[in-house]
Amino acid sequence: MKRRFTSQILGGLILIGLGAMFLLRQMGYTDFNIGSLFADYWPVILIVMGVQNVLSTNDHGKGSSLFWGFFYLALGVFFLGRNLDWFYVSAGDFFKLLIPVMLIGGGLYVIFKPRNHTPPVPPSPPTFYPPGPEKSSLDVEPPKPLESTLDEQFEQKFGKPEGKRDWNEYLQKDDEDEDEDNGHIRSSADSRWQEKHERHERRRQERQERHARRHGEWHGRFDDGDDSKETTHRSAFIGDVHMGKDHFQLKNTNISQFIGDTVLDLTNAQIPYGETKINISAFVGDIKVYVPEDMNLGVKVNSSSFIGDMQVLEQSRSGFMSSVQCKTPYYKEAGKKVRINVSAFIGDIKIKTVG
Repeated sequence: MKRRFTSQILGGLILIGLGAMFLLRQMGYTDFNIGSLFADYWPVILIVMGVQNVLSTNDHGKGSSLFWGFFYLALGVFFLGRNLDWFYVSAGDFFKLLIPVMLIGGGLYVIFKPRNHTPPVPPSPPTFYPPGPEKSSLDVEPPKPLESTLDEQFEQKFGKPEGKRDWNEYLQKDDEDEDEDNGHIRSSADSRWQEKHERHERRRQERQERHARRHGEWHGRFDDGDDSKETTHRSAFIGDVHMGKDHFQLKNTNISQFIGDTVLDLTNAQIPYGETKINISAFVGDIKVYVPEDMNLGVKVNSSSFIGDMQVLEQSRSGFMSSVQCKTPYYKEAGKKVRINVSAFIGDIKIKTVG
């Protein structure tokens, strides 16, 4: 089944279905809301794209078509099932299962994919043909002598000059004259630069002396102290990260995760005064942060997710490309502050206070 034929069939079926739905609505047999219908059944678009890629055959990209076809199918079935309450699986758990399945399918395709049985291309005919039997390679005429050069033609027409001029000596003389001129210019430029540099040094010394007389000998002895906090780094490629099982001293923290869940429990942390920054990023996996409920603790959260649900303090988001920015009341007046930056590509984000 060709790609063009598959696109025609699917496109025609979609148009027929939409036309039938609008016709039934106009005739009064059914009543539906277009907004709610699209909000629930938009994953059908992904399913149609997946079916189109699976059914289409292309000799040059069959493997990629199958891969993206099954990916769109799985994604569409997942979101359609969640919208229609067929099942509830978090985005992190779904993609943690989908990625290994896709890898297994890709390996099976590499092993059992059909080979290309196209015949080899015949060699091109030779461009040189040997001489026939009538003439041999020794009977070829010798090449004609080269024509005379322009100098020989000039000498034949106007005669040969009496003496030859040494052009190398002439050019060398011009180079020596040019070097003398350049040396004179360079020496004058160097002298002007030296005078300017000496004036600059004298002015700088005068400024330093005036500054030393004005401020005394204490100039330059006071340095600003470095009050930067230490930073804790945690990273994992595949696996879960859980911090806060035991009591610990909270510092600036950076946590990065590729595939796996991240749990940060701040109820067992000794939070210092001032502002502490926590950065958490994950590609596939859920992120959970538990914050103690304290009147002297202010929390500010910036979270973003491409696919997944978010529950941040008292706000919630779901769907594609969601972001939440919120903070607790009296954040600026709190003595202890925690700023949390969370980003996930595929996964759920949950940040809640525990009292």
